[in-house]
Amino acid sequence: MNRLLTNARIIDPFGETEYIENGYILIEDEIIVKVGAGSALNISADETIDLNGKTVLPGMINAHTHLYSELAMGIPPPKNNPTNFVEILKEVWWKLDLALDKDSTKASFEAGLLDCLRSGVTTVFDHHSSPSFSKGSLGLLSNVAEIFGQNISVAFETTDRNGKEFFKSGLIENIESFEKFHNNKYVHPLIGLHASFTLSDESLKSIYNELKGLGNWGIHIHVAEDKADEIDAKSKGYKSVIDRLNKFKLINEHSFIIHGIHSSDKDMKLLKNAGATLVHNPTSNANNRVGMLPNTHISSMNAGLGTDGMRANMLEEAQQGTLIRSSHLQSRESSINYLELLFKNNPIIVSRAFRQKIGHLSSGNQADLAIYDYQPRTAITEDNFIGHILFGFGQPTDVITRGEYRVKNRKLINVSEQNIKANAQKQSLRLWNKMKTI
Repeated sequence: MNRLLTNARIIDPFGETEYIENGYILIEDEIIVKVGAGSALNISADETIDLNGKTVLPGMINAHTHLYSELAMGIPPPKNNPTNFVEILKEVWWKLDLALDKDSTKASFEAGLLDCLRSGVTTVFDHHSSPSFSKGSLGLLSNVAEIFGQNISVAFETTDRNGKEFFKSGLIENIESFEKFHNNKYVHPLIGLHASFTLSDESLKSIYNELKGLGNWGIHIHVAEDKADEIDAKSKGYKSVIDRLNKFKLINEHSFIIHGIHSSDKDMKLLKNAGATLVHNPTSNANNRVGMLPNTHISSMNAGLGTDGMRANMLEEAQQGTLIRSSHLQSRESSINYLELLFKNNPIIVSRAFRQKIGHLSSGNQADLAIYDYQPRTAITEDNFIGHILFGFGQPTDVITRGEYRVKNRKLINVSEQNIKANAQKQSLRLWNKMKTI
């Protein structure tokens, strides 16, 4: 089926054509086949939709998040007040993930992906943890993503912190998911590891031995988010977390390395040479007070942008990342262009992972679009659209993935938002009560 969108302001930052004041987009099935300026009078299509001057952005990508944390908003404070990063993990997140069962996990996936879709986020790299419900959890996530028409990267957080049986079940879920989805067009399986400091040398060796017979595998792991991770690696006789992972042959061109705040320039060089991906999560880092990823790490690695579970809206993440970094810089110091991470680096990362063009409004790309009824109070031009995107846009009125409307006139298509949110509220209370017993 051909679908022609006309009378649209088209903005594709860092794309082939960044700005078209009035143009059209021709979609054939799931793929964009033509983008141009003007009225497209000579183009015929099965369906023509007049966007009446609405603004179109590419569907956005979240390069790292935790959908399992979606039921944490409003959670009662922990009994023991945490005073550092590791204590926050122990008192909050490690209790929450252990309390998750199939029903609460599904509610988390549904609520989280719904919020992503409403924010124009059409591809999500998730890092999941539900130790009490491991088997089939990643399949459940892929099923929910398919209902919403989103691309999803799946990984289960393998760790020693809950004992050998939980470690084994997490690793099995990763491997079975990899074998099931490695040829799936819309699902990119990775091998999830929590972090170096919650994995023994024996476990890292076991992970590699299980993976070495597979093709094109890659890990998805938190690295040096807090100094405690680096201190732990050095106490075990390694130069750094990256050195430790590399010694166990777990760093390769398919690896997703998250955070890297306390990693060295030498670590970044090793990652760069291996072809690994680094993902920056500015608002989570600020919230946890763990430090700020150096400009040089971001630039040298062409880092991607994620939220680490803090939010669904990637434009907000880019805006807040900009403000957080600016607050720590002197007047003449250079900053980071967070829209470059979002609209240039993330599309490169996702296109490589899913082995197809994703993330731009140009011919051959998957037809993922976020459409805004944006009425600015100041003029918008090809010279200033960056400021409007960063500080002016709200939520999209319409979202298209794979050439099909998923949100139209602010309403979800074929999905009941009311039912999803009602169930999420119910499951959140169950989850919080269960956490009290852990």
